[in-house]
Amino acid sequence: MNALTDKLTAYEQEALLKKLRVKWIYNSNAIEGNTLSEGDTSFIIENGLTVQGKSIAEHHQVIGHMKALDLIDAMLAKERIEEADLFALHQAIQTHILVDYERPVGAYKVMPNGRWIRIDGRDEHFYYPHPDDTRYLMDLWLREFGEMRQGIVSRKEAVKVYTDMHTSFAAIHPFYDGNGRMARLIANVPLLKNGYLPIIIDTQLKEEYTRLLFAYNQTHALNSETETLIIENDAYRDLFDFFEAQYVNSEEILRTLRESTEKMEAMRKNQRAK
Repeated sequence: MNALTDKLTAYEQEALLKKLRVKWIYNSNAIEGNTLSEGDTSFIIENGLTVQGKSIAEHHQVIGHMKALDLIDAMLAKERIEEADLFALHQAIQTHILVDYERPVGAYKVMPNGRWIRIDGRDEHFYYPHPDDTRYLMDLWLREFGEMRQGIVSRKEAVKVYTDMHTSFAAIHPFYDGNGRMARLIANVPLLKNGYLPIIIDTQLKEEYTRLLFAYNQTHALNSETETLIIENDAYRDLFDFFEAQYVNSEEILRTLRESTEKMEAMRKNQRAK
C-alpha cells in the first residue's frame, strides 16, 4: 500500500495494517456464519487466547485467516498468482481437521456443489460449474487474472479489477468449500500490489452481496466452452457499484487514523506555544 501510506509514520502504517486485518478477518468470517464479534476477533489476534463460550472451530477460522493474510503479504513480492498460491490459501482458511476425500483441502473440488438462496420469498437452489469443468475454467482464470501488476492507475480501475476477479472466481467456485473467503482474499492482491487499500465487505450487507452474486451468475453460465469469464451486463454493473461502495470501509479507517494524528499534532503545537 505504498502509494497511500508513504506519507504515514511507521507507527501509523502499523496501526492501519492492524485495523485493516481485524476488519478483514472479522467481516469475511462473519459473512460465512462465524459468530465471533469484531472485538472477539481482535482479542484472539492480539492475545492468542480463546473467548469463553465460542467454539474452537470459530477460533481456528480466525487463526486460519491470519495465516492466509500472511500468505497474501508474501505473494506481493511475486509478479503472478500461481495455482500453488491458490491451493496454499485454501489450506490456510480451511481449518477443519478431518480429512474428507470428497471435500479436498488445497485442491479443486471433485463433487458438484451449489447453494440455496431465498428470492422473493421462495427458496431457490442452483449449482456452480461442474467439477469436470473446473480445471479448464481455472486455467482460463489464471491466464486472465494471474498477472498482479495490472497497471492500476485509478480508484475506479482498482474496483473494476477487484470486481472482475471476485465475480469470476466466485462464479467458478473451484473448491468444495471456502470459495467466498478465497474470492475476498485473492481479488485484493492486485489492489495491494498496486498501492491501493483492500476492499472489505461489510457483513451487515451479506444478503445484498449474495443476492447480487446470484443475480450475475444467472446471466452467465460457465462451462468448458466458456471463452470469456466476465460479461459487463446490468448484473455486473450492480456488483461493481456494490464493491465500489465497500471500498469506503478501508478509506474510512485511513481517514480516522489521519484525523487522530492531526489532533495529536495540533495538541502538541498548542502545548509548545504556551
